Amino acid sequence: MKVAIAYDWLNVKHGGGEDTLIEIAKLYPDADIHCLMFNKKKFLSYFSQHKVITSHLRYFPGFIKKRPFLLLPFIRRAITKMNFEGYDLVISVSSAWVKNIVVPEKTMHISYCFSPARMIWDSWPRYLDTQKIGPFRLGAMSRFFITKSVSKIRLWDYYATDSVDEFISISHYISDRINKFYHRKSIVVYPPVNTASAIQANKSNYYLVLSVLSQYKNIELIIRAFMKNKHKLIIAGDGPDRVRLEKLAIGDPNIEFVGRVSDKRKHVLLAEAKALLFPGIEDFGITPIEALAHATPVITLKAGGLGETIGTKTGVFFTEPTEMAVNDAITEFENKHFEKTDLQTSAEKYSLETFQYQFTSAVDKIYKKESKK
Repeated sequence: MKVAIAYDWLNVKHGGGEDTLIEIAKLYPDADIHCLMFNKKKFLSYFSQHKVITSHLRYFPGFIKKRPFLLLPFIRRAITKMNFEGYDLVISVSSAWVKNIVVPEKTMHISYCFSPARMIWDSWPRYLDTQKIGPFRLGAMSRFFITKSVSKIRLWDYYATDSVDEFISISHYISDRINKFYHRKSIVVYPPVNTASAIQANKSNYYLVLSVLSQYKNIELIIRAFMKNKHKLIIAGDGPDRVRLEKLAIGDPNIEFVGRVSDKRKHVLLAEAKALLFPGIEDFGITPIEALAHATPVITLKAGGLGETIGTKTGVFFTEPTEMAVNDAITEFENKHFEKTDLQTSAEKYSLETFQYQFTSAVDKIYKKESKK
């Protein structure tokens, strides 16, 4: 069976999606990798044994390739020109457009969907309002041109999912979103989490935020709550909102920013923290599972994928994004006992080995079922 794996782009970011793609590629070592763009310097070592095929977008200037919103007018042509002749199975791994590929009639297409593209659906036009070129926000002409393109892209994004024989989603939360926007059902296979590298340590007296510092992560909520409760808070991570958040916390001796940390330092911070704070709405949420593997409970907004992965034995929920609700959850946490075995056992449900078994089983089952039609 000849297999291809399609991904949106391997360009700048290396996060949970890229880690998941790497693990899927290991399951199909002879598969070709198709993507819109490929940064050899950053990603070649992970895919050295695979043939990597890219689109004409690789010839675009760097300042455009780093800003997905500037690529919106050109996405459809790039996706539809991808060539999948000769493959028996194509697995698209997508949080945006690559699920919309066109495959030959006899080629099966299974899409492992991280999420319907937020930038054109539920986050539009807020997404556009946050985008800049250097220090400048987009002008009226640029906004008009991009907005006009989005209307067409939405129609394409909806109808192009007809090419998908079967969806696999990363959580029930995303399964519901796929049904909402595309009217398609999906099965759920949670992404892999590296639980094996977790370490154990004595707990310290701090709470931890470990996150990209972007506005949509809602870290400001945690900072404002801790400015009132006077508990120790460490914020690890970097991002476009860091300067603003640091200014907000100036003068508070209990809030410390440590920036981007190494993997070794990350494990220590997770293991020694009293709890991980997670105020955003995530499609799945890898970091909270990593915290559980380090025997660290999670205090989180009850929304998104974390409503599935965190329970009463592994964390505390706040049900609305307010400072009072956060501090009420912290008070509840301070008066609650968590068993180490409950935390770690819960994390193992999302281990790499579990993912490998569930993903290959799902693909094999779908392939056999669809082949009989």
